[in-house]
Amino acid sequence: MFTKPPTFQHRLRRNVLWLFFGLMVVLSVFFLFLNYPTRPTTKETMFGVTFSPYYMQEFGVDWKKAYTAILDDLGVRDLRLSAYWNHTEPSSGSFDFSDLDYQLDQAALRNAHVILAVGRKLPRWPECHDPEWITGSSRSEIEAQLLTYVDTVVQKYKDHPAVTRWQIENEPFFWFGVCDKTLGLSTLKKEIAIVRKYSPKPIVVTDSGEWSFWLPAAWEGDVLGISMYRESWNALLGRIPFPISPGFYQKKADIISPVQKNIIVTELQAEPWGEKPIAQMTREEMTDSMDIAKFESNVSFSQQTGFGEVYLWGVEWWYWMKTVQGDSSFWDTGREIFNVSHQATQ
Repeated sequence: MFTKPPTFQHRLRRNVLWLFFGLMVVLSVFFLFLNYPTRPTTKETMFGVTFSPYYMQEFGVDWKKAYTAILDDLGVRDLRLSAYWNHTEPSSGSFDFSDLDYQLDQAALRNAHVILAVGRKLPRWPECHDPEWITGSSRSEIEAQLLTYVDTVVQKYKDHPAVTRWQIENEPFFWFGVCDKTLGLSTLKKEIAIVRKYSPKPIVVTDSGEWSFWLPAAWEGDVLGISMYRESWNALLGRIPFPISPGFYQKKADIISPVQKNIIVTELQAEPWGEKPIAQMTREEMTDSMDIAKFESNVSFSQQTGFGEVYLWGVEWWYWMKTVQGDSSFWDTGREIFNVSHQATQ
């Protein structure tokens, strides 16, 4: 019996149906991965902060007063600090370590522990903190100048008692930030080799907690540091909540465990994020992005992942809210978090 071959419309309809079915399967698997069941954990969490004196200055306050308040009033004893290239080497071959000396020496006086980030791409916008004098340089020239800078910083602080770990670059495999003539993996390896030449202290390499599978960063460092965000902001879409569970991070950690088991959270969302710099936001805009309920929820979320070491992102804003805006709720909540953290880890 003769069978009529399918028409173009029938083939198109069949292909569309198969495409739709395949897409649904992929989306279902992806959604299940995002909401992977969370394993219970009994590990105590040590909390620290990332601090940037130059970001602090955007709020129009004295960064040294803020920093000592973070150490003495909040009681922070674990910090992530940065040797920003544009401030550390403001002109070629001329170094100014005064700000970094102050931060590290004050930390040492209090027996605090510091992860010192060094490189071109470091915490806080615009990520690449380039000195003006490299403008117009070629990629190879920038690399040579960068390696000299890293060498100088590491030699100066390799024996500093406050520096317990190094961080090389910040999320070097993630696209976020303004970085002209971006340097790649080969440059990162050269920076790491410089640190290992002078110092036996562990090296942290960081990556996006949400947008990466972490493997390259996990492979290169002794410690993997990840960001942890519950929502993001985009100029096109606005505020975007992430439908993820703590189990999402646990599963990713399981996947890379043959390569790296030492994972910490170097950036936990604890400040607003929107279309304007925070200092220009209205109180309503700030509250819409970050309120006390979200703050406490993010802290609890990070504890459920079981990574055990978490650095909060936004302490500069807490201080500004307390001293300039008259709202000490975030600062006071932070103090409680660090008090509990110290008691749990003693």
